[in-house]
Formats: sequence, C-alpha cells, structure tokens
Amino acid sequence: MTDLPSPGEFDRRDFIRLGAALGIGALLIPNAAMASPSAAAGPDITHGSRTRKEVALTFHGAGSLAYAKKILAEVAQAKAGISILVVGKWLQEFPELAKMILDAGHDLGNHTMTHPVLTQLSLSKVQAEIKRCDAILTKLTGEKGKWFRPSGTLKSNAVIRTAAGRAGYPNCLAYDVDSRDYTDQSVSATVKIITTSVKPGSIIGMHFGHAHTVKAIPLILADLHAKGLKPVTVTQLLRK
Repeated sequence: MTDLPSPGEFDRRDFIRLGAALGIGALLIPNAAMASPSAAAGPDITHGSRTRKEVALTFHGAGSLAYAKKILAEVAQAKAGISILVVGKWLQEFPELAKMILDAGHDLGNHTMTHPVLTQLSLSKVQAEIKRCDAILTKLTGEKGKWFRPSGTLKSNAVIRTAAGRAGYPNCLAYDVDSRDYTDQSVSATVKIITTSVKPGSIIGMHFGHAHTVKAIPLILADLHAKGLKPVTVTQLLRK
C-alpha cells in the first residue's frame, strides 16, 4: 500500500500520486487534470462528409447589426441552418444576437475577441484572444460554443492549435470554399465562387458585415436548393 504523507504535507501532487496508485487518477480531485497542459487541437476541419448532400454556411460574426439581422431573416425563410463564429467585441456590443442566433437553431462559436492575425501573436496572446471571447459566449449563453475559428488566417499553426486545445476546442474550424465576400466584390462574383466550388460536405466561409453578402444570400440558398444541397449547421454537418 502506498505510504500516505502526514496531513500537513498532503498537497496536489500527493493526491495525483495516490490516485494513480489506486487506479482512479484525476477522479480524486476535480482539477487534477490541470497539473499538465491540455493537448493541442487536432487537424483543421475543412469539410464534412462527401456522401451526404449537406453543406455548412459559416459566417464571421461582426459588422452591421442590420446586415446580420437581414441574413438571419433570409436563412430563416429558407429553413436553413448556419454557423456564426463571433468576434467577442461585436457580441459584447450586440448581446441580444446570442439568444436570437441560438433560438433559431444556429451554431454560435468563437472567432477571437478582437480579430487579430493570430499567426503573428505569441501563445499567451493567442490564448487571451480565445479565452476573452470564450468568456463573453459563456456569460451570454452558458457555454463557450463548440467551434473555434482562428482569425486572420485560413489555416492554424502549432501555436494556435496549442492555444485552442488549452481553451477546450478539439479542432480549429476552416473551410474549403472561400466566398471572398470580404473583398467587397460584386454580388455575382460571390455567388459564382460558391455555386461553382461547392460540393457535398463543403464548409463555406462568409461574412455578416458586407452589403453585397446580404444580396447574395438568397441567390446562394436558391442554387443550393436546386443542387439538392441542404444548408445545415457545422454541428449537424460533422455529426457521426
């Protein structure tokens, strides 16, 4: 039997050692897992199953409140599901959107607090950006959101994946269809990019804060319907 330390000497490491000896590990104390860093997030997710006729429209959550509400109205009319990766400071400014988005059955996720280029930041600064947005989401909804999308980059790097994993996000969410709507190109250009590139399982990257995106959405939804592709949330797209 493992020798027990005296009460005055018993600390967290002793709990962990005793737990290992008894075969119950971190169950002895709720925070034992904090003794070692969380694993880094896994590979970026760029698409879902290619065998189901579903796609995910995902949006950078920032910009005009009026545009956001118009896009939400369009997808509601089409009975589509979407996923919004919010910038924390935007949700802080318009907290009523959190309930509106979730009540409509959409996904709400983390897109950092201030939308910096994460590939240019240190690990501690990336962690702070993720956790500050996490805190806003948790305050408004009771949970951090299932999905995290890095800001300022399509692909994550080792620093971003480490920070995401430590914040409790198992993967970084990317996409395989970039609408490029953030360039303020024409409505027809945005529609063409999506309608010529989309395929079953695609995750499409879009943005709330652009006027032409609002005009493009009904055309995109109509084309997806014509192709027999159902717009669903990322959570539904990536179900087992």
